[in-house]
Amino acid sequence: MIIRVQCEIMDMNYSIVRSRKRKKTISLQIDTDSRITVYAPSFTPVGEISRFVEEKRSWITKVMRRQSLQSTRRIEKRYTSGESFYYLGRACPLEAYYDPLEERGVTLRNECFSLNCPDDQSMRKFYFVCWYKDRAMHHISRRLEHYSSMLGLAHGGFRITSAERRWGSCSERNRLAFSFRLIMAPPEVIDYVVVHELAHILQKNHSSKFWDLVLEVLPDYRMHRRWLRDNEYRFNL
Repeated sequence: MIIRVQCEIMDMNYSIVRSRKRKKTISLQIDTDSRITVYAPSFTPVGEISRFVEEKRSWITKVMRRQSLQSTRRIEKRYTSGESFYYLGRACPLEAYYDPLEERGVTLRNECFSLNCPDDQSMRKFYFVCWYKDRAMHHISRRLEHYSSMLGLAHGGFRITSAERRWGSCSERNRLAFSFRLIMAPPEVIDYVVVHELAHILQKNHSSKFWDLVLEVLPDYRMHRRWLRDNEYRFNL
């Protein structure tokens, strides 16, 4: 059972999501619209949750400032010729056209996108999302197989989502999920997210043991994590 509660500390509003499935840890998530959600076990006292949020205040402020800056950088896609779309960290220009005698959809050749579709923004976005999801499924499947074998870990399957900021997740049953937008990032950044979620199979938190495991596999993971944080605004569709 999940219970949602709206709370406030000083000038900071946040929601509490209590769950019986969550054992001990408290975690915090900030959405793209700066909404704060705290996830906690059902028995956790409100006072303990409040102290947790207060301890995270400086980090919350930093994240919200970064989100505010990135929101000013975001440019709505029009899906017209000349725009750039990212794939594996590379910005690839788009040629958009419509030929009813050719198959509709997105293709990528010589680091240039071609989109055959009527001049309809929602339809053009649909074809791009389908293309990205397909590529993400194939690429992440291979990287999961590689790192699962390396770590000797078995996950409970994975899926591709449309999440805008949550690049990956690992459920209590070790089922993994990855945003299709991740395929826009460089391969080494994708690997970081894959290893991050696999590490949660052993450590369901972000303790020092968790980060030590990530570090063992990817000694330069901090660089990739920072790149993802600083460039996520580029992956809007």
